[in-house]
Amino acid sequence: MSSSTPASGPSSPTVFDRLLRESGVSDTRFARQVNSRARHNRRIELGLARTTVGHWRRGMKPRDPMVAELAAAEVSALVGYPVLPVDLGWRGEHYGREDLGLHVADTPVQTVRTLAGLTGRDMRRREMLQDSTAFVASAFAEPVLSSITGVVRRALSASAETAGGSNAAMIRDMTATFRRLDARFGSGEIRNQVITFLHDRTRAAMSEDPDAELCSALAELTQFGGWLAQDSDRQALAQRYYIQALSLAEHADDVQLAGRVLAAMSDQAARLGHNRQSLSMARAAVDRANRTAAPTVEAMLHDKHAWALAQAHDEAGCVEALTAMERAIERAINRGSSDDEPAWASHYNAGDVAECVGHCYLLMDRPEQAAEHLLEARELQVSSRARTRSYAEADLAIAYLRGRSPDLEAAVDAGQRAVEYAGPVSSVRVTDKLRELETAFAPHSGSVIVQEWRANAATVLRRFPSGDGPDSAR
Repeated sequence: MSSSTPASGPSSPTVFDRLLRESGVSDTRFARQVNSRARHNRRIELGLARTTVGHWRRGMKPRDPMVAELAAAEVSALVGYPVLPVDLGWRGEHYGREDLGLHVADTPVQTVRTLAGLTGRDMRRREMLQDSTAFVASAFAEPVLSSITGVVRRALSASAETAGGSNAAMIRDMTATFRRLDARFGSGEIRNQVITFLHDRTRAAMSEDPDAELCSALAELTQFGGWLAQDSDRQALAQRYYIQALSLAEHADDVQLAGRVLAAMSDQAARLGHNRQSLSMARAAVDRANRTAAPTVEAMLHDKHAWALAQAHDEAGCVEALTAMERAIERAINRGSSDDEPAWASHYNAGDVAECVGHCYLLMDRPEQAAEHLLEARELQVSSRARTRSYAEADLAIAYLRGRSPDLEAAVDAGQRAVEYAGPVSSVRVTDKLRELETAFAPHSGSVIVQEWRANAATVLRRFPSGDGPDSAR
């Protein structure tokens, strides 16, 4: 039962060997503990020898899926977070049905342990033989239901005796720094550092029951990790991060952040073509946070709701949501900064509102109105938001091309701006949007200015392979 098969790749044993070294456990002790686990959990005498464990370190793999499950469970116990056979390059009993991160845990510390396992897997992704995970639209149902019904165990408030408050402040400061870098350079430049930091913080939080302040800070960082995975087109990982972020926000009873995460889930579902689920989660986000949300947060949530309605071709509903968004941002501007506005919402401004209106009108096939608002956004939005500006300029170019009297020169000018903004940005989303613009230019391929645009855009378009279709999310 404990015999092994040769490894199919040179990097597959690295993870198992590293984790055992990290835990400081000898081959003899590990074999003894796996044998004990087999007796206790499976009522069998496994007879695993230390020499077999040594073979696993060097690249052999358990032939029996049950042995792989037992060994992975023992590794999990040693490191303190979930490690599955697939993480080690092995075939376990549940091969192909891996669901780490797709479910809501009962307690804050269980959620943190799940997140530590998920970030650990993410950090090791290049060493795994394959990534068997996939985006599962129905998996959003459980966390969303838990959120809107409040059936989640809340974390305790921070006390003067705990370090949760100082740790939370440090996490929030680092998250804000990461967000600024992402806005300028895209997810590809910083994702590895963010996930490593998140893994370290979750492992540190496992040593004691995390309080509400720490849960909230971890939720914000985890939501950002989900966004980075989504912007890197790692959709299955993004979904799992969003689910755990929502769980942590609910553990913290952070209503505004819960709404933010639900809106992010809506955005991802729409990007992948699940428009009905996207609209449901956008409405849930507004309902979850609207009664207590700061005006800026309220505007952000109406933004995603309007966009989901536009995707669903509900023009009347979209216009109503856009109106609510504009009213909310007007209240935010008139009121100025306030203590109830979270730091993660401080970037949202009138330029974002104008961009949202323009994007929605373009989705509703009203290109002239779309162009009007996207031009307004050009004047209002800060240039440091490079990814946002590139996306908006590309949509402006498309609006010019779709108008009753197409304006090719204006479209190329906006397209050149989009390429210039995209230059330093490593983002699948921006690359896909520029690829959509390239398709829109196709009827004018004989034009010299379009050929010049294609030459300028070629470097950006080559960064990521072409997807199945045009980008559908902002």
